[in-house]
Amino acid sequence: MEKLKNTKSIICIVIAIIIIAGVIIGSLKGFNIELFYQSKESVVISNNTGLDVSKIEEISKSVLGDKRVVVQEVERFGNSVQITSTSISDEEKQNIITKINEEYSLDISADEVTKTEVPATRIRDILNPYILPGSISIIVILLYFIIVYHKIGIYKVVFKTILIPVITEVTYYSIIAITRLPFGRIVNAIALGLYIVSIGMLTICFKKAKESLTEGE
Repeated sequence: MEKLKNTKSIICIVIAIIIIAGVIIGSLKGFNIELFYQSKESVVISNNTGLDVSKIEEISKSVLGDKRVVVQEVERFGNSVQITSTSISDEEKQNIITKINEEYSLDISADEVTKTEVPATRIRDILNPYILPGSISIIVILLYFIIVYHKIGIYKVVFKTILIPVITEVTYYSIIAITRLPFGRIVNAIALGLYIVSIGMLTICFKKAKESLTEGE
C-alpha cells in the first residue's frame, strides 16, 4: 500500500513538472504550428497534360531548401498542383517554374502563376470546434456518473470526472509544446482519443469502487 502511494506521488510530481515546463515553453515560444495552420504562401501550377505530385514536390524542395513544403493536387485529373510553403519569394517561384518547364518541356510563364498569401490560424480558432462538443459531453458524462456511482461519493465522482480529463489533456499538450511536435490536426485527433481513454479509465475506476463498496456492505 505504501509502495502504491509512493508511485502515485512520483507520477503526480512528474506530471506537475511536465505541465509547468509545458506552460513555460508554450508562453515563451508558443507551439510549433503545422504548416496547414501557419501563415503561408502558395502557388498553383497548371497544364493540360498533367503533373506528377511527387516530382513537383521534389523540385519544390530543391528550390525552397529547408522550408516546409506541401504539394497537392488541385484538380481531379492532376492538371493542377498547389505548392505551399512558409514563404515563396518571386525568385523561388520563378526557379520552380523554370525547373518544371525543363522537366516537362513546358512553357509556363511566371506571370501566369499567381502567388497567394494565407494568414495564420490562431490556436483558439483551431480549438474552438472542440470546445462546445467537449463541454456538452463532459456534462452528460458527469450526470451519468453521478446517477450510477453516487454511492461512492458525489464529491469524489465530480472531482475526478472533471480533473482527470483536464489533467490528461493539459499534460498531453504540454508534451507537445516541450517536444516541439507540430501542433495541428493529428495532434488534436490524438487529444480526442486520450479524452475518450480517460473517460473509459474513470468508468473502470468508479465501477471497481462501487463493487468494493457493495461487497463491504
